Amino acid sequence: MKKVQFALVFLALVIYIGCSSDAPEKTTNKTPEKELVKKEPTKAEPIKEEVKKEPKEEPKETPKAEEKPPAPQEPTVPPEQIAKAKEIIAGVSDKDIAAVDAKKVFRMQCAACHGFTGNLVINGSKDLTKSTIPLEESIAQVYFGKGLMTPFKGKMSETEIVAVSKYIETEFRK
Repeated sequence: MKKVQFALVFLALVIYIGCSSDAPEKTTNKTPEKELVKKEPTKAEPIKEEVKKEPKEEPKETPKAEEKPPAPQEPTVPPEQIAKAKEIIAGVSDKDIAAVDAKKVFRMQCAACHGFTGNLVINGSKDLTKSTIPLEESIAQVYFGKGLMTPFKGKMSETEIVAVSKYIETEFRK
């Protein structure tokens, strides 16, 4: 028993000494700023002279021509995928969606890249808290995949895909 107590006291003493602020500081290979020597430029290193620049006159504003409205954005998901997403939505009832624990499915399937709060953005994933895409596009992206995103059509049921997409819409887009 005394050996155990002695070992514990000794261990505590070693930890205390190792963690105390009086412990010697580690040395580094960095040269202190005081010892830096300014070296003179060699022939290979040309001396750069500062050129004073005259202040430029700011251009006068020209009258703007007719401003064009922004071009309509093309859908990010092909129309055939949107059609399949609408078909999936129509084939799933609200009762089926309510039976799915969407939060659990999200955490199991999506959180690795999107994080538990939807804003992890790993491996090129999008920040779901800033997403504004409609439900059909969301379902199409989950079902077919997009870019680096894996398609989940064989990994999740259509009901789970709709439930998770609705969960993302309600939970992260506030």
